[in-house]
Order: sequence, then C-alpha cells, then structure tokens
Amino acid sequence: MDNFDWDLLITLFECKNITKTSEILRISQPSITYRLKRLEEEFGVEIVHRGRRGVAFTPQGEYLAEYAAKMKK
Repeated sequence: MDNFDWDLLITLFECKNITKTSEILRISQPSITYRLKRLEEEFGVEIVHRGRRGVAFTPQGEYLAEYAAKMKK
C-alpha cells in the first residue's frame, strides 16, 4: 500500500463513483478496480459493494477510508 492507495480510498469515499474517481485522479477505471481489488486482498476484507449507482462502502471500507483521511492530515 502506498500514498496513492490512500488517495484512492479517500477520493472514492467522497465520490462514491469509480468514473468520477478516475477523472479526479487521472487514472483509468480498470486501474482503480485493480488497485481496489489488491487492497481488498491485502486487508482480507471487502471494501466496497459495486452497483449500477456507484459504490457503497462496507463498514470495514468506511473504517479504512476514515483512517486514510486521518493519515493524510
């Protein structure tokens, strides 16, 4: 996990949308999905539920996003 992963979690938590997150971070949608899957494997938890209306963070995902925001301050 690196600083970009923290930024990814924070931005995705704020936007709740992979497309918007990819535009803000200037990275492709598949790259975001790949990094998110890698984070889920690293932490051993599901971070988000993906759906037609964007993403919904799981309780564990919310905890990680809030922790990421604290780390960036």
